[in-house]
Amino acid sequence: MAVASLLAIAASDADVADFSIAAIEYRPTPLEQVGKVQAGLLCLPKGKLRWRDVARPDDEVLAKRLTEVLGQGGLSVAARPNPLFGDPVPLTRYRIKVVVERVKLRLCLAGLGIGEKQPSGGGDATVRWETYDRAARVLIDKVSYDVPLIVNGRDARGASGVIGDALVDSAVRYAAHRKTLAKAAD
Repeated sequence: MAVASLLAIAASDADVADFSIAAIEYRPTPLEQVGKVQAGLLCLPKGKLRWRDVARPDDEVLAKRLTEVLGQGGLSVAARPNPLFGDPVPLTRYRIKVVVERVKLRLCLAGLGIGEKQPSGGGDATVRWETYDRAARVLIDKVSYDVPLIVNGRDARGASGVIGDALVDSAVRYAAHRKTLAKAAD
């Protein structure tokens, strides 16, 4: 069956979403230094923070969170953490690819287990959102956001929420961007 036929069938189904999300892509390499680890009350240097040490959210859980946020932003999205041009059912008109381009993070931890210091620090990440037309398999829109990484008492080495929250923040911005594009097209 031709792609155009499948899209016509999908378009006739009222429950079909306009967008689907491909699996999140992380550009930092495992050994890449993405920040520093500090420790103690004075946050003295303790070592390097490498990308392999930073906890990342589960693809399926993150896709669900992003789908909810994008839906609240007015986009009709089906979470599909599959390859970019895989053809999961239902077919959607657009495919979203989310790429974490860069991460910079400073993490300060309690030293020697003395005291009750909560993890602190912060940083930022650059997240790129690419929108592809699934039928033509071409990139139609690309936008990047610098988003804050907020530690807020969580150790980023074990709390996937630090990266997950930054991706959700970028999703809010992406939804607003898509709404602006839709208004401009009308």
